[in-house]
Amino acid sequence: MRIEKQVEERMRDGTVLRADVYRPDRAGSWPALLLRLPYDKTTRHYRETLVDIERLTAAGYVVVIQDVRGRFASGGEFYPFIDEASDGYDAVEWAARLPEVNGDVGMIGMSYHGFTQVAAAAVQPPSLQAIAPMMTFADGWGTMRGSRGVLELGKWQSWVAESMLPDHLERAEGPEGPARISAYLKHLPSWLGKGDPLTWPPVTAAGLPSYYRDFLLGDVSAEARQRMQATPESIKVPALFLAGWYDCFLEETMDLYQRSAGLAELWIGPWTHEDQSGQAGDVFFPGAQVDRTGLFLQWFDRWLKDGTAPLRDPVHYYVMHAGEWWSGAEMPEGQAGAVFNLHPDGLLSAEMPKLEQPGRQVTHDPGDPVPTSGGNILMSGFPAGSFDQQEIQARNDVLVYTGAPLQSDWEILGTVQAHLRMTLSRPDLPIGLRVSEVKPDGSAWNVVDTVQAEEHTIDIGRTAYRFSAGSRLRMEIYLSSFPRMENRQHPVWAQIHGASQLHVFAETPPVFKD
Repeated sequence: MRIEKQVEERMRDGTVLRADVYRPDRAGSWPALLLRLPYDKTTRHYRETLVDIERLTAAGYVVVIQDVRGRFASGGEFYPFIDEASDGYDAVEWAARLPEVNGDVGMIGMSYHGFTQVAAAAVQPPSLQAIAPMMTFADGWGTMRGSRGVLELGKWQSWVAESMLPDHLERAEGPEGPARISAYLKHLPSWLGKGDPLTWPPVTAAGLPSYYRDFLLGDVSAEARQRMQATPESIKVPALFLAGWYDCFLEETMDLYQRSAGLAELWIGPWTHEDQSGQAGDVFFPGAQVDRTGLFLQWFDRWLKDGTAPLRDPVHYYVMHAGEWWSGAEMPEGQAGAVFNLHPDGLLSAEMPKLEQPGRQVTHDPGDPVPTSGGNILMSGFPAGSFDQQEIQARNDVLVYTGAPLQSDWEILGTVQAHLRMTLSRPDLPIGLRVSEVKPDGSAWNVVDTVQAEEHTIDIGRTAYRFSAGSRLRMEIYLSSFPRMENRQHPVWAQIHGASQLHVFAETPPVFKD
């Protein structure tokens, strides 16, 4: 493998972006695989962990890793998402003209560098032949602002402080710049959500980047927001999407798969945003790890080379606690719908509660918010995945509804949805919901969860999950999740009425013990 460092590309507005180019050892003309990212491209993660560049070049690809505008070696000013469509178009066409590149380009990457693929593909550069976005989204503005009506403050603060500020300071002040916030970064989890977000010490100490405040206040023009959004229906090239059951961008990635116009393939594993080994929180799912580089090679060989690889089923997903990968023509969605009613005594049952029974009230105490615990999160110091929720479910500010023990194993597939009849202390009050599996020993392991500002119908999440015989289905309702959500400074409450329901799609109807 031959490496050429800091190769320059000039954008249409004259800004110079820089990339490292990795070429096969042998002479030839090869397709290029382009990765455009705002993070440090020199780290081992981007050469060996995310993908194995040695294998890609040995297989006959030129790999190009480029710093996006305003980050690390590239010129210009960084503002999240806003230049990735136009810069991505230019970068693809530039990569196609590099020495030893045959004119065909694919794109790889996850999260923000998944978005750089989606944004570029949506504006259809002629040389782009296929993409492979992992755990990503099409709407940078809506996703980071909170597409479900709730700003996930902990995620936003973690990303800005941990991932963006060090390079921001080094570019402004030189190598000594990042040292000014090192104490904050060392203890960042303890700072998340503390105080007024607009005067949050880790960012004010750094010299507040304009986008931090803009995103918090929603102070961005309609034209700028439009530039942060890609149109999935405009993606015509083949796209391989990878998603995680415990990833914060699960719904966004699945939406991309459904809406993209080209041939698409989807893989969903029991992965978090930061770990795709099969370890998701305190639970390990055997057989869940995939050879990501091998999967990408099969995909790009089909579309950038001879195209002889056999077509696979379009959807592949891991069924948690079945230990199996299933595949098919459609996203997992069970054919048997099960409806559970929320009873005022805490029972979760197919039977309707008596209408004269009063509802249950849950209250938020600003002095003691419900802590964030696992699930589909991405926050510094707060691991995602599945954890025993017994301690949280025992709190008096969490409503718990529990079903009867299952007589046999039961697979739920697809969307888990709540239909709530509520009286709220104020309109658009954010509600936290979690569904878990309660084992015979009393441990309660989260399956899906969400925080949303909806009043009636709430999609809690999608999953493919096998409940074991003897376990119980449990749903909980709460009004705070700190520091995932900003801690409200005044008490609020919600009254849950007896006609509320939980809807679950499954392979077969559940059978309960007598």
